[in-house]
Amino acid sequence: MDMQDFGLLAMLAFWGSAIGGIYLAVIWARKKSKKSPVSREIIIQSLKQRLAEGEISDDEYQRRLKDL
Repeated sequence: MDMQDFGLLAMLAFWGSAIGGIYLAVIWARKKSKKSPVSREIIIQSLKQRLAEGEISDDEYQRRLKDL
């Protein structure tokens, strides 16, 4: 094994790890984006409370429910 072979193997290892790292980052980001940290029921309860306290209008309440 001479220096040319070592350079080729080092280049392949670098690009393989770079592409693999990008692939794993994309997979991880997709998993994270699918889950909401708060359940739907808690969001609806919060919206109802804000509507009752007059923080948001009925139209705003309905729009936000539809967006869920």
